[in-house]
Formats: sequence, structure tokens, C-alpha cells
Amino acid sequence: PKPSFPLRVGTGELGSSPFNSSDFPNRVAPNLAGIRVMIERLFGSCLTALTAELKKSDAANVGIVAIDDFKSAFKAASTASSAALDQKLVADFITKHSTSSGKINYFTLLDAVGKALEEDDKRLAEVLNLLTGKCEKTAIPKLRKALAKLAPRQSCQTILKRTGGKMSPEDFAKSFSKASKDARSAEAILSEETESKEAKNGGEIKAAICPSVLSSDFAKLGLECQEMVKLGADWLHMDVMDGHFVPNLTIGAPVIAAVRKYTKACLDCHLMVSNPGQWLPDFAKAGADTFTFHLEAVEDPGKMIDMILEKGMKPGIALKPDTPAEDVFPFCDKLNHVLVMTVEPGFGGQSFMWWTMPKVAKIRVKFPSIGIQVDGGVKTHTIDACAKAGANLIVSGSGIFKAEKPGDVISIMRKSVDSAN
Repeated sequence: PKPSFPLRVGTGELGSSPFNSSDFPNRVAPNLAGIRVMIERLFGSCLTALTAELKKSDAANVGIVAIDDFKSAFKAASTASSAALDQKLVADFITKHSTSSGKINYFTLLDAVGKALEEDDKRLAEVLNLLTGKCEKTAIPKLRKALAKLAPRQSCQTILKRTGGKMSPEDFAKSFSKASKDARSAEAILSEETESKEAKNGGEIKAAICPSVLSSDFAKLGLECQEMVKLGADWLHMDVMDGHFVPNLTIGAPVIAAVRKYTKACLDCHLMVSNPGQWLPDFAKAGADTFTFHLEAVEDPGKMIDMILEKGMKPGIALKPDTPAEDVFPFCDKLNHVLVMTVEPGFGGQSFMWWTMPKVAKIRVKFPSIGIQVDGGVKTHTIDACAKAGANLIVSGSGIFKAEKPGDVISIMRKSVDSAN
């Protein structure tokens, strides 16, 4: 996929900084927008410290510093953030924006970054307002259209650290008081939005509840799968991890073949692996119904889709939280569904990233009839947000398997999707 922001680096794992990748400078054009995003992601809430470092060399407070002082300030801020600063990007910025006298004006850049962060926080508040506010079913198309415009520009991990993954408007308002105060209410956002013919005329969106068997008791996996189907599950979601694309190691085709003996339900296989094409014949033979691969893991998604279809399985593409929705658009006409990860794949016990919902809405508005799956932290208190945004294929592991009454949870999730479509 083409380079884009937020940047996907290596396998897509996100730490405190994306700038350890040796190929990063070659993938991003050296321009002000790129530097701005770099600062947003590298410094985020440390912007004040960066400003303080620059002002040490700018006693007159005129916004002009020597190039060497500019470099030093960036290094100091990088150290404070425990992140490696890519010197080539800094050099590119200096080349483009320094004066002939060896000076550089940093006020414009800081103002732009500060405004961008402030605007992004406001976006987060408005996303939360839309997801938690009351909305009549007739207004859902407008909500999705509005939500699609509010995709945050910060990385999902940065937002997670800043918000603590909180869904409550009250919790969010405590940490983001200015953004919450400045943000438009759900009613105001919807009143400014025009009708969306695309979303209205897309046809019926059918719900499918997909318990993730990774949360089941593997000692009686077959029986547990049968029980889920009896309780109303539509698909059985099989998380396949190779210990390489993601750190965890789970199941493979032999387990799929074993489960197939116990049920005729759709075996929905989500491959979090580095080379998904390698496993196509095995999964087809094992009885997999769907084969979902990660866009970040392949060089030619179109070819992979054709290979899946040739094997008689339904193709899906999964997107990590920081992979832009637009990256999957060229392939949607041939897909059965798109899986939007609402946590980082490969790790258990993560908080639901409600700020990924604009990505769901963006896909739903563009492709009204495609299946949209969500996976990660989806439970009874987050299902309504998923349904409002446009998800109809609902993956839930502990939210269903660990519930006191799994059947009731399945019913609640189905009702939520149905009521939003």
C-alpha cells in the first residue's frame, strides 16, 4: 500500500515512536506536512517541552534560531520523549525552510502543530459526542457521513495513552476540557450535515455475530463452538497468529479442520500472519469459509483476493488501527468484507479504540453494501458505537464467551446492529 499518515512501519507495531525504521526517510516526501505529523506523533503532549527548548536559544522571542540550535532543541525533545529522532527528516526541513543566513523560523511550524493538535482533540470530542449521543434511526446515514470526516490524525497508540481508552464522555471531559467545551454537540453536527443518498440506497445490511473462539475453552473447542451456534452465533471467528506478524502464536489449519467436524457454521478465518498466501491451500482444504488477510502483510492485495476466490473462499481484508480506510478502497468491489481492528492485533485485554469508528463510517459511506467487521474490545457497552458507525459483522471474544449469559449478549449485539440499519 502507498505510504500514508499515520505511518505504518515495518509490521505495523507501534511503540513510543515510529522513527526507528531505516526506510522511513525514503517513504515520506520531505515537506512541512510530513514534519508536522512527525512532531505530532513524536512529541504530542510534549510540545510544550519542545517550545521551551527552542526558546532557550531565542531570548528575544522572535521565533528565529540558528540551525544548530534548532537541531539541538529537537534532539533534547527527542530524548525527553524517549524516542529516536530521524535526522534526515530534520535535515530536509532545515534545507527547505532555513534562510540564507543560516537561521530558521520555528514559530510558524509550532503554531501549525499546536493548532493541529488542538483541532485533533476537538475531533476526538466530536467523535465521542456522535457515538454516545442519542440518534434516531433516520439520522444514521447523516451520522455516518459526519463521522467519516472526523478521523483523528494522531496515531491510535498516542490517543490510547492520552485518553486511557475511556469511552465515558465524563472521563474524556476531565482530560480534554478545552476540546470538550469547544466541540460541537451531536445535534449540532447532524444539523450541519446533508443527507447521504449513498448510505440510504445501499441495500440491507445484515448482522452477523461472530464469537472469537480464542476465548473459548480449547479442551472442549468443538462442543463450545456448537454451543455458540445453538445460542445464535452466525459465524465462528478463528484468530490465526504466526508469532511473527503479531507476537502471539495461536492456531492453524489443523484446528480449523477439527472444528469443521463439529459444525456447518461459517468458519471465519482471520490470518494475522506475514505470508498469508502460503496457507491458502491448507485452509481451503480444512473447510474455512472466509479468509481474511492483513493489507499490511501483502505486496499485491488484488492477486491475493483472486487466489482466495479460486480456492472457493470468501475474501476479506483486515486493517490495523492506524491503516487508513482509503488504502482498502481499490479492492472493496471484490471483497466480501473489510475487518477494522479496534485494538492492535495480537494482544489481549486491550481497550476498545472508539476513535477508529470514523474509519468504519468512511468505508460504510463509500461502500454501502459491503460487510464491515470490527474486532477488539467489542462488548455490550461498545456495540452501539460500532453499529452506529456502520459495522455489521461483530467479533467478540471474552465479551461473549466469558459472559454469564452468552446468548443474551449475542441477542443484544444483533439488536444493536439491526436498530442502526
